[in-house]
Amino acid sequence: MFSKHAIQDWKILSPAGRVLVINGFTFNLGFYMLLPYLADHLQHNLGISGWYVGLIIGLRVLSQQGLFLVGGTLGDHLGYKRLILLGCAVRIAGFILLGVGYNIPVLMVGAFLSGFAGALFTPSSQAYLASEYPEAKARNTVFALQNLMSEAGMLLGPLLGLSLLYVDFALVGLVSAGLFTLLLIIQWRYLPELASQQTLPAIQKTPFWCQWVQMLTHKVFMQFVLCSSVYHLLFHQLYIAVPYEVRVVTQDVSVITWVFATSSITGVLMQMPVSRWVEKHLGIARGMGIGMSVMGSSYLWLNLAFPSFPALPFLLCALFFSIGSMLVFPLLGAYVPRFCSPKELGSHYGLYSCIGGLYAFIGNISTGWLLSSSGISHAWIWAGLASIALLSGILLFKLTNTTSH
Repeated sequence: MFSKHAIQDWKILSPAGRVLVINGFTFNLGFYMLLPYLADHLQHNLGISGWYVGLIIGLRVLSQQGLFLVGGTLGDHLGYKRLILLGCAVRIAGFILLGVGYNIPVLMVGAFLSGFAGALFTPSSQAYLASEYPEAKARNTVFALQNLMSEAGMLLGPLLGLSLLYVDFALVGLVSAGLFTLLLIIQWRYLPELASQQTLPAIQKTPFWCQWVQMLTHKVFMQFVLCSSVYHLLFHQLYIAVPYEVRVVTQDVSVITWVFATSSITGVLMQMPVSRWVEKHLGIARGMGIGMSVMGSSYLWLNLAFPSFPALPFLLCALFFSIGSMLVFPLLGAYVPRFCSPKELGSHYGLYSCIGGLYAFIGNISTGWLLSSSGISHAWIWAGLASIALLSGILLFKLTNTTSH
């Protein structure tokens, strides 16, 4: 039954859709080969101080999240395929520099290029995929497939990177760059130029700042973006709050690996069955509302303690977080095209991702400060995340239930 559904899902993909869905796997495979081990490499192998390590890592995040809008707008003006190819080329250079660089200026350039590459190809890849599937039902399925492949890359990337790390970190950087080189060649050869972008007459007549003003004053779109960006706030707590709590409660860093493995394996095995269940029984509005609420409530498991198995609350958190993510994440990405014309998808995906990055940044700073404060019980932090998610879920349900009708 599982293989039958998988074949049916794969068959609905166009040739370009197949390339883009496979991109989701390869992007994450190359990315997660290197990034989870970068901070440790900088600090212990190169002897760089913690402040500079934070600066280098922060520059990569800022150059990606902060420039999504620029990358998406360039995709609308220059063509999505061109921006995807350019993003791959920039990331090749960035990963090579991160892999072989030994001094701070070179590493900072590598970090900036690695992040900027994501800002170039991510909005254009999403916009191209959405353009291939104008019908909402098919688009929901395709975005779920892409999320499944991304989860698979997120699962296998650290394992491949760890095996290469036993040789040398430079090899990790070079192999990651090699993957993006292969991806660049495949997309140049097999990803066609989007038919609607072969001339690009209309969008070029509109200055980009006018396009940005139109988006920012589009009330319903901005309401959707502000509510849906809570997803990014919740997701990035897996990298900040959960590892911190793991060290406090268990003193066993290997639990962090099990948390990410649980989340990724659940996503790979269950994404498509969950998406089909949402389509048949829940619908878009309830899927978004329930999914966001389940994601946030997953952090409440961290209030429990099992002395005989201290890792259990973290594994339950990862499991329920993944269930919520499978419900809501593909629906969010597939919903953006309802707010704009096909020729403006890149800029809309760019703004959507940019604000999501801002939420993640604010969330990381806030929870980091709260977790390090001795006067605040961590139970209040988990309750706060659950409450924010519940509010977001209710607002998303109301908003999408109204716009769907």
